[in-house]
Amino acid sequence: MSQKRLEMVFKNQLGRTSKITVENARHDLEESDVQAAMQAIIDKNIFKTNGGDLVSIEAARIITTDVAELV
Repeated sequence: MSQKRLEMVFKNQLGRTSKITVENARHDLEESDVQAAMQAIIDKNIFKTNGGDLVSIEAARIITTDVAELV
């Protein structure tokens, strides 16, 4: 069984990176969808970090993990 997770990486006010991970990401995600969601998170100032507000998009990636149940 294959599992997908979306990892969104932001820069905060101090220039450090912060990650938000979404488990079980949809298979049909488009780059534009992810970018729009990340920009909305920044614009609405939803999350605070130890380094201040999230201020820019650094990266986004889909991580796929294959899981083989043995028992």
